Amino acid sequence: MSTPTKVDFDQYAKDYVAMLEDQRGMYGGERSYFSEYKIQLLSRLVQKPVSTILDFGAGIGLSIPYLKQYFPSARIAASDISEGSLNFISERHPDVDVIADRALSSDRSGFDLVLLITVLHHVAVEERRALVKRLSNLLRPGGHLCIFEHNPYNPLTRRMVSTCPFDSDAVLLTRAEAVELVSEAGLRPSHQGYTLFVPHALRALRVIEPALTWLPLGGQYYVIASR
Repeated sequence: MSTPTKVDFDQYAKDYVAMLEDQRGMYGGERSYFSEYKIQLLSRLVQKPVSTILDFGAGIGLSIPYLKQYFPSARIAASDISEGSLNFISERHPDVDVIADRALSSDRSGFDLVLLITVLHHVAVEERRALVKRLSNLLRPGGHLCIFEHNPYNPLTRRMVSTCPFDSDAVLLTRAEAVELVSEAGLRPSHQGYTLFVPHALRALRVIEPALTWLPLGGQYYVIASR
């Protein structure tokens, strides 16, 4: 089987939001709903005080406004392989520490939270173990690595990924595979489940989602593991 061609995210940085809106329209919602959804969930699951956050693979920073909202006392850093995306973040969020991927090393360890939000499916399968281990080394003791990924068991998710230009290199992974990655990195999984069952138009029904985390039909899943 041929290896998918890697996506050049610099190419999409300026048009990313519009393209994302078009894709997520199939799920009946807008980008702000999905971006806030995950950060709000994370804020409920991670109870301890959070003073430092790294958004790894931050893209153009769609999660950053909600990180500021739900973790108001935290210092936020963003990292990405796309220079164009990081420039976008710098212009719109001058209070965020922007760190090029090549400059991110264990010397910067001490993050309470490291986020991997829909990033791993872009990483070559054979490189995922090393990446998760690398990020685990950036955590302070008791810190959390938080993964959100597309659920390959959800047919609508698979449809969205297959038609999205910047997912042309995507190789989806299951929740069990994500749990295995964090465990092999020496982290302890503390929370995991499926999420994004309810589209924006039916958001009043989100109250039922905590009872559905076991059901592998959500649009995405999460795995949170601590050092």
